Amino acid sequence: MSATCTVKQRRNTCKKVKEGESHQNARKYGNKGLCHYGDLPEWQRDNDKIKSGYVRETGSFQKCLESLLYFHNETLNIYTHLIPSGTYLVLLMFFTDLVLIPKFPSTNMSDYIMINFYLLGAFLCLMCSSCFHCLKQHSEAHSDIWSKVDYMGIIVLISCSTVSLLYYGFHDYLFHFKVFTIAVVILGSCCAAFVLNDRFNAKNWRACRAAFFVLFGFSGIVPIFTGLVKFGVEESSKRVQLRFVLWEAFFYIGGAIIYGLRLPETLLPGKFDFVGHSHQIFHVLVVLGSLCHFRALIGSYFFLHTGISTSSLLNLKTI
Repeated sequence: MSATCTVKQRRNTCKKVKEGESHQNARKYGNKGLCHYGDLPEWQRDNDKIKSGYVRETGSFQKCLESLLYFHNETLNIYTHLIPSGTYLVLLMFFTDLVLIPKFPSTNMSDYIMINFYLLGAFLCLMCSSCFHCLKQHSEAHSDIWSKVDYMGIIVLISCSTVSLLYYGFHDYLFHFKVFTIAVVILGSCCAAFVLNDRFNAKNWRACRAAFFVLFGFSGIVPIFTGLVKFGVEESSKRVQLRFVLWEAFFYIGGAIIYGLRLPETLLPGKFDFVGHSHQIFHVLVVLGSLCHFRALIGSYFFLHTGISTSSLLNLKTI
């Protein structure tokens, strides 16, 4: 009897310790209703290195939206993309056409279309990401749906980024622009078909997902290399503002690597549950990459219409 009681006591002690880890972090960030990784149903388990701060399955859109009002381990994932998406929407609707794209004698509607085309893609991508992280705890079915919406947003951003830069890289070579644009549409369609496959959402495909989107983004190397051969390094660099494109690639690739390797939480499990885990870092780097691309487009616009490669309205000398 005493041995049995000892076993039970040990189990209860372990359970209390386990719950203590979860609710200690929950109390720290102001919500006692958050749960531990071990308390989650199988479909909600994704990263076992993040131990606490999870929102339980809600089964309600209202409760999902209410999670915006308290701090949990998805809060920064939501707001690191929700706030920039709102910023891009404001730029798209009001600010860009009036301030960042001054009218030159050679300015035409295509300039406004291409730059706003990119802003629309950036807005959709970041908004889809925010919706996924906010609504995925609704239920397993909704989690699958919103994860696919998230992936489609990434495809839209890559496609809009590539096409908008192609316009300025080959504005006077329509054939090249058409060929590369068609290639982007085909690749984007193939990617969409792939991500809509349920197998793509499996946990063991995590690293593959990161590599897949990186490779799709790397398809932009072909037109850049073509431009370098056709126009030379100096002119090609000015046409597409290559310096900012390289920074963009650095942020995207770095983010994908951190996301795929789950750094830093793999090194210190449970220490980055609420702040500083890999997905949050990935989100920040994606936003920085998107800003670099936007800066490249503005610089390309100025170079096309003035022959000056630096925009006096948006000069990021610190990059």
